[in-house]
Amino acid sequence: MDRNNIIAFALSMLVFAAYLMYQGERQSTQRVGGPSEQSGPVMEAVQDGSGDAPSSTSSSPASSETGGTPTVGGSTASAAGAVADPDAASGSPAPPREIAISVQTLENADVRARISNGPQMIEGWELIHYDERLPGGAVPIDLVDPEQPILSTGIAGIAGEFADLRFEVVHAGPREILQRAQNEAGTFSRTLRLDATGYGFDLELAFDSRLATGVDARFELGWPARTSTRADFREVSLLAYGEEEGVTRSLVGAVGQPGFLGFGGSADGIERVEGAVQWAGFDVPYFTGVLLDPEARDRLNVEFEALEPKTSALARMTLPSVTVAAGGSMQERLRGFFGPKAPQALESVAPSLAHTVNRGWSWLEPLTRFFEIALDWLYRYIPNYGIAIIVLTILVRMVTAPLMMNQMRSAERMRAVQPRMKALQEKYKDDRQRQSEELMKLYREEGINPLGGCLPLLLQFPVLVGLFYALRSSIGLRHAHFASWIDDLSQPDLLFTMPGLDFPIRLLPLLMGASMYVQQKMTPTTGMDPTQARMMLVMMPAMMLLISYTFPSGLVLYWTVSNLLGIGHQYWIRRQSKPQPA
Repeated sequence: MDRNNIIAFALSMLVFAAYLMYQGERQSTQRVGGPSEQSGPVMEAVQDGSGDAPSSTSSSPASSETGGTPTVGGSTASAAGAVADPDAASGSPAPPREIAISVQTLENADVRARISNGPQMIEGWELIHYDERLPGGAVPIDLVDPEQPILSTGIAGIAGEFADLRFEVVHAGPREILQRAQNEAGTFSRTLRLDATGYGFDLELAFDSRLATGVDARFELGWPARTSTRADFREVSLLAYGEEEGVTRSLVGAVGQPGFLGFGGSADGIERVEGAVQWAGFDVPYFTGVLLDPEARDRLNVEFEALEPKTSALARMTLPSVTVAAGGSMQERLRGFFGPKAPQALESVAPSLAHTVNRGWSWLEPLTRFFEIALDWLYRYIPNYGIAIIVLTILVRMVTAPLMMNQMRSAERMRAVQPRMKALQEKYKDDRQRQSEELMKLYREEGINPLGGCLPLLLQFPVLVGLFYALRSSIGLRHAHFASWIDDLSQPDLLFTMPGLDFPIRLLPLLMGASMYVQQKMTPTTGMDPTQARMMLVMMPAMMLLISYTFPSGLVLYWTVSNLLGIGHQYWIRRQSKPQPA
């Protein structure tokens, strides 16, 4: 490979590496040593008042919910959720009543949810068919941080404060719960109903006013997100989607840092999403939780607010304002999804939820999706994702073999004329223009295109990035065993940890770096200064080793196998290019 080929390859890898480091730095800002108490403003909700519900909780001193977060808007409700106040006719509110915190369990075939009557509605959300590996063994994964319940509900625009709200449980069934609360402004009701199967749910909100005058009001909801040391929650982001704006992602660690790569540009730590959107919520690599308009309309106004720098943030959603007449009411209904980013599960709730899967740039999504489908298809016949990745790597190398052969043969021809090139460079070392003219003349005589090796390398770049996103986003790789110590292809492999240093030794990245060094060693460096050649021989493998050390082992497995196939291909081309005896 001559100087141009080396530069082309280096630039391609540097662009790729810079993009990955950009992604990694965005993610690394969210990583923390462990869960911490949430800080930030207390969630606005409904002030607890009286209630004549058929079933009320036992009395205890009222206190605000721990770990509350600011209210965020955009939920729905139905008239059925509104409960009339028996004292409304007399014009005087019922006397305040203390309501104890209580938790009810809702369950369907796939989800076990713990619903609180406090300001944050969801206290737990276990996925029955997805495990989380803990020191004590595997248990169903709970998508809710035990120290931070989620999904706050509130009303903005009315005279009465709806803060630190506790609801009475009016009705609780196997898959549905209805709660209500009252104050001097009126009655606020909320209903959460799980789908019979899957990870979707309905959220209904209703407000019955007892005010003597009309008022403009709107429902608000909040969905907080927090990083933790749990493997699935080290990379957390907030996201929103609208038909016109597409997907907006804001990483927890970036929000509140003005000018940080375009995220959290506001000095007040709030990033306001431009225009209304269809849905918004929280996101981790393999799971997501969002609230969305059931009719796929762009109706939610969204903003992301930093709560604890680099630790937690809030997606605040607000529905359009409604004029509520004196003694009138308003209702809204939203759909929700809280579960794995499996294509069928997402599609069952809303087709647009496919955008929760990060498949890279929009022009790259079809290629990424193609690799996802190819990997799943191979897994149907090869029930081991590691072997399926190896087979996919071989197929990709076979498809790109013609391009690679052109690049390798061009490099071998350049290597063959290297002595003559060096002679010309030495002869015209003081005349750069004449040197370039003589080199181009030599290229024409030998039928060499000095840029012949660049195009194949550039064409491979989308394939590499597409596979990168496909292997990162495929939920099938989560907890997928390959062989021996590689028991989770979605996480970096760990051979052992160095005693005393707490430094992980990862064999796959080391093999990848070594194979890349051998490949670089076999690649001709015609026309390159020897010092530069030696530097590139060490720098490129070292840089890629550093980048890949925290990559999922499935991706590093692909990279290593691809390098080994490239070494074999280069060796074969070199043997074919040897001059034959007369």
